Amino acid sequence: MASCGRGFSNQQALLALLLVLPIGVLGLGLVVLLIQRQGAVTPTPKPPVVQELPSDIDRSTTIQPLPSKERSAAPQSGLSQQQARAIVEEWLTVKSQIFAPPFNTDLADQVVAAGPLWTDLTKPDGSIQWLKNNNSRYSYSIIRVNRVIRFIPSIAMPSIVVSVTEDSTLHSPKGAEKSSTTNDWVYTLKEESGRWKIWDYRKQ
Repeated sequence: MASCGRGFSNQQALLALLLVLPIGVLGLGLVVLLIQRQGAVTPTPKPPVVQELPSDIDRSTTIQPLPSKERSAAPQSGLSQQQARAIVEEWLTVKSQIFAPPFNTDLADQVVAAGPLWTDLTKPDGSIQWLKNNNSRYSYSIIRVNRVIRFIPSIAMPSIVVSVTEDSTLHSPKGAEKSSTTNDWVYTLKEESGRWKIWDYRKQ
């Protein structure tokens, strides 16, 4: 009887172990599964947001303002058509004093710039010296600008084309030689010492 009781006890213990063992393994599996799920659920920390600084090119790029209307509206020439005509008329007025005694080159200097016309007036074999050498002079009964044909503006050397009528007389030892002409002339002007003067002129 005693041996039967011990054997039953051993069987019960074995049976209990067999019952507990699966439960333990199952519980262990659940614990492992929960740990894995928790690791999967745990959010991965986001990398810190780095604010991009503008590159050197971006910093140096600036938008240039458009030129103002006042600057773009600047005149193309410092001389108007009316002023250019007045200079030509002044030249025609003083010709009677430049091409007759006392052959006033100082007066010519006020209306003629240093250029081809000035050279022609003052060179040793120029027009003034020829008149002196030949005891001659010019007089004008009519000398005028009839109209402006064209004005060519320029900051440096504007030009004006005008119709000019001249009734002149060349007085010489041979007598008086009269001439009457109406021609179109191109006058080129240039600023000299703060004043606009005639630089050169030629027949159109």
